[in-house]
Amino acid sequence: MLFAALSNALYEIICYRYQLWQMEPNGLPVAMIPMLLLILIGMPLSTWVYLSNYPTQTGFFKQGSYIAFFTLIFVLLELISVQLGSITYHNGWNLCWSFVFDLIMFIMLRVHHRHPLVGLVFSVIYTGLLLILFDVSFDKMK
Repeated sequence: MLFAALSNALYEIICYRYQLWQMEPNGLPVAMIPMLLLILIGMPLSTWVYLSNYPTQTGFFKQGSYIAFFTLIFVLLELISVQLGSITYHNGWNLCWSFVFDLIMFIMLRVHHRHPLVGLVFSVIYTGLLLILFDVSFDKMK
């Protein structure tokens, strides 16, 4: 749960001046409120639900279906949020990228849960790849 929350918080820090997606205040005084709710409540709770119900004793197909199910839930929630104006996309990001991101995120959460160091290494590599793909250079970071 901490891994998911810290990963989301790191995105907010690294991409503060060069957002790929952004939580909008949508009637709240500041955008920090929905962002903090996601980091402190949404990500830890969804990670707990995901990992506590993960089908460990079943085959690859059932596990893949479980990952796909959670990915689709996240993409559907994001689609609704985009249509309501709660999330906006910037600098080349879109719902398709979010789908890929969510899929890899759920795989990485499971890998990190079973093998923390391996999950951390793969997550750093994946983050580096995203930084390169979306041209998030040091001068664009806070």
